[in-house]
Amino acid sequence: MPKRRRVFEPKIDRTPPNLQKLVRLIFSEEFLPGHRLVERDLAAKLALSRIPVREDLQKLVSKGILLKDQVNRGLRLRDYGPAEVAHLHEYREAIELAAARVACHNRTATDLVQLDLICDEMEREAPNAPSPRWLELDWQFHQTMVEASGNERFINDFDLLMIECNYVFYRLPETRIAATSRDHPLLATLVHGIVDAHRKIGKLLEKRDTNGIVEAMRLHLAGLSNRVHRDLVKDQLSKPPAPAA
Repeated sequence: MPKRRRVFEPKIDRTPPNLQKLVRLIFSEEFLPGHRLVERDLAAKLALSRIPVREDLQKLVSKGILLKDQVNRGLRLRDYGPAEVAHLHEYREAIELAAARVACHNRTATDLVQLDLICDEMEREAPNAPSPRWLELDWQFHQTMVEASGNERFINDFDLLMIECNYVFYRLPETRIAATSRDHPLLATLVHGIVDAHRKIGKLLEKRDTNGIVEAMRLHLAGLSNRVHRDLVKDQLSKPPAPAA
């Protein structure tokens, strides 16, 4: 009987802590779109040597998160115009819709309880939304949904993607929401609508309704993308035209 060939199955690791720290630093209010990133300065802020920071920066370039600056031969953030935001949304939507479909087959009772607890806390935090805690809870809900799929490739990509989405959708000057929901009736309606959408998605996951959860997730993500895209276009239209050369 021929000897069975052993198949090599590489282990896919979650985002390493230092890489996640670097991404969180890059996508903070400290840097704006198009900003040049200096390896030495990033290493100093993170209290790390330059070699691991350089390696992690190259990983982000390979993933398309950072761009090479051909003028200064360094790295820079994307400009995040309307087209870039549309591409970012399409990438996020592709992962989340696929993950939601798979999660209907692989979810556990623990996943359902965790989603309910996150929604409960989001309701309690609603008057302060969009506070940092509210955004973190929203992030946790979507990450829990992706983790419920059990697909490590979805999970690994989504981990970094959500840091970038949080920056683009909530932290840029053009998309930052200045008011809190307790001070703005329309914002309060939006905030509670998000919680309701999350609870609906959780119920569909519990029922293992693959078609229903994909449609509910698609509509939920579309609302956020439309708001951000509109704000960016409005900001660009309000800028004075560049002087003729």
